[in-house]
Amino acid sequence: MFDDIAQRYDFLNHLLSFGQDYYWRRVMTRELAASGGEYILDLAAGTGDSSLGFLRSGAQVSGLDLSFNMLNLARKKIPDGRFVPLQGSAYAMPFRDNSFDAVACAFGIRNMHETPKALAEIFRVTKPGGRLVILEFSMPAGWFRPIYRFYLKSVLPAIATLFSKRSAYEYLGDSIEAFPNPEAFRKLLSDAGFVRCRQIPLSLGTVYAHRAERPL
Repeated sequence: MFDDIAQRYDFLNHLLSFGQDYYWRRVMTRELAASGGEYILDLAAGTGDSSLGFLRSGAQVSGLDLSFNMLNLARKKIPDGRFVPLQGSAYAMPFRDNSFDAVACAFGIRNMHETPKALAEIFRVTKPGGRLVILEFSMPAGWFRPIYRFYLKSVLPAIATLFSKRSAYEYLGDSIEAFPNPEAFRKLLSDAGFVRCRQIPLSLGTVYAHRAERPL
């Protein structure tokens, strides 16, 4: 599915989020706080938008994704020797234990339906004391929830149909609704072994930045 929508992926991200995706990724970059010489894993790297922010800090970035077409676009977008795109699964990452100073995952964990298995792999490849920042959509609470649900279920697929595959963006809405709420996801992080979890709601709670650490 992601191979099929790769060419229009960045454009639709900016359009359908009203440009807020730039803000969300800036928050993730800030929370990850990468520094020069560190090794960062950008999991579900897609077309590389998140990796760009980490590279600006002087870090070295491995971008892992299942979609070859997405990674091909990332490779063209980031002609930097410090960025290494790799095709692979989050359930069996091609890295040794304790490989990365920090791991980031923007809008990808929701697509890893065996979430505990993916979090266990993230824990494995993160160094003791390393950081994890996950950026993911959420269903907001209160008055905005029905408005947001209508946008996800009706408006967003209709707009996407003009530029890409409607089914992919229908899946987007369904997967956001099915994803654990912030409290439940915090427990999944804790069960995987992560500590000091902090959750930052963004854009009226439609997106959360989940920050945690692997204990020393």
